[in-house]
Amino acid sequence: MPNQQQTVQIPSPAAPPRSAPWREDDFNAMLLRSSPERARTQLMGRQDEASRSICWPSDGGRITRVRTTAWEGAQALYFDFRLNDDLHVQIDPSRELLLTFFLEGRVQGQVGGEHGASLDFHTDRALLRTPNAAGGFLIHIPGGCRNHFVQFRLRRELVPHWLRSLGVRLPMRQIDELTDRDDGHVLCNAALTPRVRSCLARIRDEPVDQAAFVPLFHARSMELLTCVLLDIERLLHRKRSAATSSDSSAQQATDKVRALVAEQPARAWTVAALAQQVGCSSARLQQRVREASGDSVYRLIVTQRLELAARLLRETHLGIQHVASETGWECHGRFTAAFRAHLGMGPRDYRLRHGAQTLK
Repeated sequence: MPNQQQTVQIPSPAAPPRSAPWREDDFNAMLLRSSPERARTQLMGRQDEASRSICWPSDGGRITRVRTTAWEGAQALYFDFRLNDDLHVQIDPSRELLLTFFLEGRVQGQVGGEHGASLDFHTDRALLRTPNAAGGFLIHIPGGCRNHFVQFRLRRELVPHWLRSLGVRLPMRQIDELTDRDDGHVLCNAALTPRVRSCLARIRDEPVDQAAFVPLFHARSMELLTCVLLDIERLLHRKRSAATSSDSSAQQATDKVRALVAEQPARAWTVAALAQQVGCSSARLQQRVREASGDSVYRLIVTQRLELAARLLRETHLGIQHVASETGWECHGRFTAAFRAHLGMGPRDYRLRHGAQTLK
């Protein structure tokens, strides 16, 4: 059955009080509900579910959702919320592992309800948690900003089979936690590995408002889940996942490096120069950046420059050579090669694909 994209006006009287949480089933039913005289339908190609852009009650905002089956037993969900009012959703108990990648915004959550343990959603981290058989999860999505995330719901009994098929071995203790624990425990809230971050960057850069997004998200979600399973041991490593003061220092140092490179992307930054700005030794900076991001300082600099280059290609009329110079590349060929390795296409193709609306 072909996919459909729908824009649906939800009648205000059907909405519960703003302070009350939606049950997840009620929320999903509201997304599926359409008004015949207002529904707009567009064929999207073949995938599992539809991408839906939903008008919220009154002028409250917009929700875009994609749901697809990345692998058998692995459901991938993409959400992009732009709401004026806060939204609260109660996720009922289930038997699935929940793996969340938070891309933008300030989503919060608790295990069970208002007084449960906090779920810390951070950008550039993988949050993997067991199901909470005693009460599910309460998720708070604030209004007034964009909230953007990707989530997988994984059938637990298939996880060992997936790992074996990829040649990944885990200690039995970790396998037991993945397949049997059901108390809402956070298994990891870990810094992304380089290849997982690269997959997420490609999802983030896809044009959501185009018909091709659904099949593209399907393909990207398959790739993302593969990379997560290949890197699962690194993501589950306690040292990388624990919320300690050491983690905080590592994240602060990494954020400082990103800010310095963003401020002067064309500067020939060295590890020593960045370490001096951050206020630590070069060796300590390398250690902190690797703990927080999974990358070396050099790779972090390159990634920061490439993300800026992608934004300039999307949002400006600057020539490609100028973009390369602005973001620290003197050699056009090296810039093109690095850009293609990071985003899967050359800068010219990227602009043609992602910058059309801006550059008209």
